[in-house]
Amino acid sequence: MSGLAVITGASRGIGRAVADQLARDGYDIAVGYFARADAALEVVEAVVAERGVRAAAYQVDVRSPESCHRLVVDARAAMGPVRAIVSNATGFGADHPGLGASLSVPVAVYQEMFAARLGALLSLVDAAGGDLDGGGRVVAVTSTGTHRHVPGYAPIAASMAAVESVVRYLAAELGPRGITVNTAVGGVIDTDALAEITADPERLKEAVRRATPLGRVGRTDDIAAVVSFLCSTSAGWVTGQSLIADGGNSLR
Repeated sequence: MSGLAVITGASRGIGRAVADQLARDGYDIAVGYFARADAALEVVEAVVAERGVRAAAYQVDVRSPESCHRLVVDARAAMGPVRAIVSNATGFGADHPGLGASLSVPVAVYQEMFAARLGALLSLVDAAGGDLDGGGRVVAVTSTGTHRHVPGYAPIAASMAAVESVVRYLAAELGPRGITVNTAVGGVIDTDALAEITADPERLKEAVRRATPLGRVGRTDDIAAVVSFLCSTSAGWVTGQSLIADGGNSLR
């Protein structure tokens, strides 16, 4: 595949791995970031130097439809039509007050998570418009926290579950235009974002290792590989699906 891929939350973690993999696949890359401009520029420099594609970094607040729209418009103006969208950013920054028991979290936090997850997906796809027609790819990144209880995770899980539902609607509605829409669902992935949902990431990772048939915690490239497939010509007959990559952890 070729053309422009717009990726949110691409300055670190899963988003960074996705940017590198899609660049390897031949996509030009729009690196969406919120606060880590230096890290975003590192991603740009790496994919340009190592993968030989075009790339640029764009600051975006995924909680804002206007900001998401501007990301797509600016990236299109610089690098051409958008052929893939990967909605990955959490909208949950390091300065966030944190999560807790479901009823202890203010409703405003739930609303913020829905804006960052569901609102961003809808805004990005809407802004891309006809660019995606005839083979465009849309992938949302969620987690298996949508299917099980993870202490303190309710606002994120609820917003991701809403994304998984709307992905099916978008797939049905955009399919006649030749656009596929899918979800890449990850288990626990070893990134620094784990510190945002647990006070003891190492304890969590050890528990995941014991409960996972394949015997390890997920890596960012595990999810990048799923996104790569869903953004490829090989996935042209796959749409409206939630593809789980968790080493079998959800089987237990």
